[in-house]
Amino acid sequence: MTEWSAEATVPAGLAERALRRRVRRRVRAVALATGAAAAVAAVAVTADLDRNPTSPPASRPTPADTSLHADPAHSPPVRLVAAGRIAMSAYYVTHRAKNGVTVSSQRTWYVYDPASDRYRETSWAYLAVAPGLRQAAVLEGPLPAARVGLLDTRTRKVTRWIPLDRRAGGLAWSADGRRLLVTAYGQNPDLPTGPRSSTRIGFYVVDAKTGRPGPFRALPPDTDNFNTRQDLGWSRTGALIWSPTGTVPTRTFYDLQGRPQATLPHEADSYQEAGLSADGRYIAMGNPGSGPGPLTAVKDVTTGRTAGLQPVEQLRAWADDGHLIALACQPKGCTGKGEFYNRLVLVSVDGKEITPLTGYQHSDRSGSWIPVFTPR
Repeated sequence: MTEWSAEATVPAGLAERALRRRVRRRVRAVALATGAAAAVAAVAVTADLDRNPTSPPASRPTPADTSLHADPAHSPPVRLVAAGRIAMSAYYVTHRAKNGVTVSSQRTWYVYDPASDRYRETSWAYLAVAPGLRQAAVLEGPLPAARVGLLDTRTRKVTRWIPLDRRAGGLAWSADGRRLLVTAYGQNPDLPTGPRSSTRIGFYVVDAKTGRPGPFRALPPDTDNFNTRQDLGWSRTGALIWSPTGTVPTRTFYDLQGRPQATLPHEADSYQEAGLSADGRYIAMGNPGSGPGPLTAVKDVTTGRTAGLQPVEQLRAWADDGHLIALACQPKGCTGKGEFYNRLVLVSVDGKEITPLTGYQHSDRSGSWIPVFTPR
């Protein structure tokens, strides 16, 4: 859904809101912590997150930091935004311009620099940060690119170039950071020049340690998905890859040879980016059709019951098994255009704890920023 918003003049998240039943009622008042109250809430949430760390992937020699990092005074944030096991590793700013009947979108990428503890602008056309935030895969512009670079995020230098026979337009790291999934395109997926259809042609799986790509596998786009960018992603276990669809189930699964596979349980049940929690018990869902104002839900997949409701617009990532990073508008101003004046927050599954992570932005305007989340 985020990709749809980058390609059209509609606001970010509008497609998801059109697919679910939206209830327009008086917004339930939710007090967001500010000033001294925010500091107290941050300490409380940090303590709770620190009590529930997760085991890091084998590729990381030391346990990942799980402390809370927020920058509620800035939008986009200047310093690291992170909670629990997840961090906002990068973000991109999309500039949209109409050209006849098509809409062109150009991304400017900013990546977190661990050396300076700040987000810094880059010249790359596309990037994906590996788990641990120490390495990123990058593509030169204009897309699609003839090679993939492996970037050291501290030195900001490319340590290896990986040439490809087919050109790349999308990147995705496996959960353990050992493999890189490269989506190949015939044309730039972000700058459509003809009919609004995807030109995806297939993919490579690259061994991150050796830098060697496996054989190219053909995989044409989903014709029912009107998104020109149809990047492939990894299943939770990394045994399969998935392609985004235009309906539920939201993903079609394939093995690493590009052969269709059965849909994995609960991994394609929701349009919410957060998806399943790390322990696999909860799934982030859209508006359940009840309650006032903007609303999301978390469902317990073991019982099918609702575990909690959250007064936010979108659930973007799981911080831990009890908290999510979400997009939220102002509590008393979410009607009309107010729903597009929003910021990132940390919200508990029951919706009672909300901590601001960034400042507000107008997400329906050209120049708005879109966060990218990575396990740390």
